[in-house]
Amino acid sequence: MGKEFAAEIEFLPTAVRWALEQDIDLLRRIVASHSGRSLLSVGSGGSSTAAAFLALLHERKFRKVSRPITPVGMLAHDVRPDACAFALISAEGKNRDVLAAAQHMLEIEATGFAVTLSPDGPLALRLRDAGATVASFEPSWGKDGYLATNSLLATLILLARAYDVTGLPSYFGALDHRWVTRRRRQIADQGLARATSEGRQLCVLYGRDGAIGATDIESKLAESAMGASQTIDYRQFAHGRHLQLTRTTTAPCFLALASDRDAGLAQATIATFPPDVPVIRIELPGDPVVAEIVSVIDAMLITDILSAEQGVDPGRPHVPEFGRLLHALDLGEHIPVTSRPSPAIARKVPEAVTTPEREHAFSQAGLEFCRRLRGARFRALVCDFDGTFCNTDMRFDGLDSSLIAEIERLVRAGVLIGFATGRGDSLYDDLRAKLDQSLWSRVIIGCYSGGIIQGLDAPAPPQLAPDPRLLALGEWLTQTGVIDTLGASPRICGDQMSLRLADHSSKARVAAYARQWLANQNHSGWRVVFSGHSIDIITERAGKERVVSAVAQMIGCDSERTILRIGDSGDIDGNDFELLATGLGLSVDSVSIAKGSCWNFLPVGLTGVAGTRFYLQSLEMDGDAVVFSRDFIAHVTASMTGGEQVQ
Repeated sequence: MGKEFAAEIEFLPTAVRWALEQDIDLLRRIVASHSGRSLLSVGSGGSSTAAAFLALLHERKFRKVSRPITPVGMLAHDVRPDACAFALISAEGKNRDVLAAAQHMLEIEATGFAVTLSPDGPLALRLRDAGATVASFEPSWGKDGYLATNSLLATLILLARAYDVTGLPSYFGALDHRWVTRRRRQIADQGLARATSEGRQLCVLYGRDGAIGATDIESKLAESAMGASQTIDYRQFAHGRHLQLTRTTTAPCFLALASDRDAGLAQATIATFPPDVPVIRIELPGDPVVAEIVSVIDAMLITDILSAEQGVDPGRPHVPEFGRLLHALDLGEHIPVTSRPSPAIARKVPEAVTTPEREHAFSQAGLEFCRRLRGARFRALVCDFDGTFCNTDMRFDGLDSSLIAEIERLVRAGVLIGFATGRGDSLYDDLRAKLDQSLWSRVIIGCYSGGIIQGLDAPAPPQLAPDPRLLALGEWLTQTGVIDTLGASPRICGDQMSLRLADHSSKARVAAYARQWLANQNHSGWRVVFSGHSIDIITERAGKERVVSAVAQMIGCDSERTILRIGDSGDIDGNDFELLATGLGLSVDSVSIAKGSCWNFLPVGLTGVAGTRFYLQSLEMDGDAVVFSRDFIAHVTASMTGGEQVQ
């Protein structure tokens, strides 16, 4: 039995306060990391309102066209959309539709994340296991009733805060029970209950603001079986739908949502209506985002008013057996899986340009690379860190705890592990805090993209004096205003400049101007590369390959055959391209098109830390070295034929 709807309305101020108090740092980082992409936000039921709101926020802030879709709409994407990410929203994270959408996101290996109010729900657990990022919160009030109320309102405020919407505390900080009662009365006193008791349907009109509330009104009335409603903007209503006004006794009751910036259009539209057509005017705040959130509260109050009139409780409806059966249908079982090429090959060659001849050529190249892996005896690993040993959105947490046991197992067996990273002393401190001191001498850190290479047992790496040429570049980027669009300042350590990205939408433009400056200055050997959170500009005296060479020299081995390289950004502009372009390099994410290097042999759906864990767990001891297990080699061979299953 669900909660009484009136009790849920009573709890709204508490839900608002809770949402304003939560730590949203992770969600804010997730939002920023997807700022350079369009967003397809996925929600079903009450979460469809939150999905529409998320798409609106993303488009407003980052100027990337975004839209909400249902799980079925998501499954219509047979291949990964370019320059686009999926966002899954679900309060409990357990309905079969959103789980099918999550599985599909993993199958097509699309970029994406989830937002949920159930940290240990099936959605959160499934995506975390695969290496995807989940922002989860645990509300104090437990589950909603049948209709999304407190969970929905809290989610909207959390999302708005993550997109740095100003004005939330000043407006919603004053939202209390008196505010709710007063707003409900303003709607009820205009005759809403009386108009619907006459048999009139509802028509929700909105302008530039109010679309999210209109969506939620339609959802709540339909889901509670209390009535049907139309949702339409003021001008679209004027194109044919206005003929509903000709029969004034059966015309809809209009809910006219309008903020200050839509007030003129709303008034001009309503002024044309026959006088005996009922219109309920609902004024929204001036801030566009706050207006949308308030319009959703209005949807809840309208539902409460109508439920009182009809004598039903939408929070605790009677759901017949056919309804339970319908809701329980498994979307994944009823939509056939589209056949796809080998996942390892699909990562190398976009499906749009795959031909049988090209697929065969890459299959043979992959099998040859597998043969090299099978014959290799590794005495050392050289690995990227961010995106590989910690997921990018979790980089402030440092080394992922799930990898510590594998690192210790390999190091105790005599394997040297090196990290080639753009970080400095932050990584040094993190590894020292998490790895046993007895292992430090066998862990090498190549800080500042190989600017300093030393053991973890050595003193903390010093701050390197910045290369004067990088200082000149930083000054030029600042003076010209090119860097302003990133929302960050240059950080220069030795031969590396890092431009942290608060907004990814302009990173390609900034990188292009940096490359133009390098060409004008005749600085050969410099590279401009991307990571998940920064643009790195590296001089000819730095690079991750220097770490590989240093490790090879330390142990006296062949860097091409006895050092395993692992990274996440192996494509041409990635900061691991150089690391993975030669020797035996494996990626846990993007790869280059080279046939003889930089392969990603992970099971479909694994990425980031989860992928690194899969590789490390596949290494077995063999004397003074490690080798890949027979099971791993069999898995790789099968992946060349597309015969594996999603993890």
